Amino acid sequence: MQTIQIQDSFITTLLETKFYNDKSKFIEAIKELFQTKSKIETQEYNLLKAYDRGDLSLWQVANILNISKSETMELLKKYDIPFVRVDSEYIEQEFGAFK
Repeated sequence: MQTIQIQDSFITTLLETKFYNDKSKFIEAIKELFQTKSKIETQEYNLLKAYDRGDLSLWQVANILNISKSETMELLKKYDIPFVRVDSEYIEQEFGAFK
């Protein structure tokens, strides 16, 4: 097992005051924090992929995540998912009207 030296005064104070120097409880709290964050990010990603496939609208994703549409658009950027998917069929439909 590796030893980690804590040199940040905030983290040291947190360990001493909130966890009473119990390093195992401190480490478990950190693991839980990252697992929770990972679950949230997985849910976000799965919902955004459903949007990308056309299974959900942007509004539906925002509603499920309880965030605004603009925040949802920021998540699309975060996960590198395009807001609008442009393919040859889309271009043909859009520009076919000019023929």
